[in-house]
Amino acid sequence: MLSRPDTLPSVVRRMTAGRMLLGGASVEAVAEALHLSLQTVRRYKAIVDEGGLDALGKMGVGGRASVLDREALDWIAAALRGPARAHGFESDTWTNARLRELIERRYGVRYSRVYIWQIATNLGLGHLLSKSRR
Repeated sequence: MLSRPDTLPSVVRRMTAGRMLLGGASVEAVAEALHLSLQTVRRYKAIVDEGGLDALGKMGVGGRASVLDREALDWIAAALRGPARAHGFESDTWTNARLRELIERRYGVRYSRVYIWQIATNLGLGHLLSKSRR
């Protein structure tokens, strides 16, 4: 259920940026097309210019290891596939804030909005999180 590092959305987007840069796209065009910051694309360009796509591919995915083990991630995936109402929320819609609250209630850890999105995305379920704040 968990993605391999080379299939993580952030890695796929990084490699797409590298290919676009090698193909002659400007830093600005890549940043706009892939919704990346100019600073990030400039960093990718420097890496590609120095060592090619291989160097870009060897970049780590960052962050420390999650406290959530495989069993916890499987539980989270199952929860996301069902209605949020089943976990005490007012409607069936899943939001980042609701998933964050659920993880905190169940596992006693509080993650940033970005990491919550990354968990859902790594599970292949990021599309289930509504853009709504609550």
